[in-house]
Amino acid sequence: MSVPGRIGIILIIVLALVDALILASGARRAATAIETHTMDQETATDARAVKHDQLLSAAIREIKFLTAKPAAEKPTGI
Repeated sequence: MSVPGRIGIILIIVLALVDALILASGARRAATAIETHTMDQETATDARAVKHDQLLSAAIREIKFLTAKPAAEKPTGI
């Protein structure tokens, strides 16, 4: 194997390791952000939780209203 070929293989391996480290760092940051967000939600006040439940139920009612099929008109006199 020629020297430039060896150098190319070494560079590819080094770049793969650098990419793996960057991905691992990003995954760790994402996990920390998710954990922090979860802890913030757990410490929310009851009023905020009630408001969230009210908004959620209102959204579900809206979705049901919009997706409900209209009653079919029945012809009269038959």
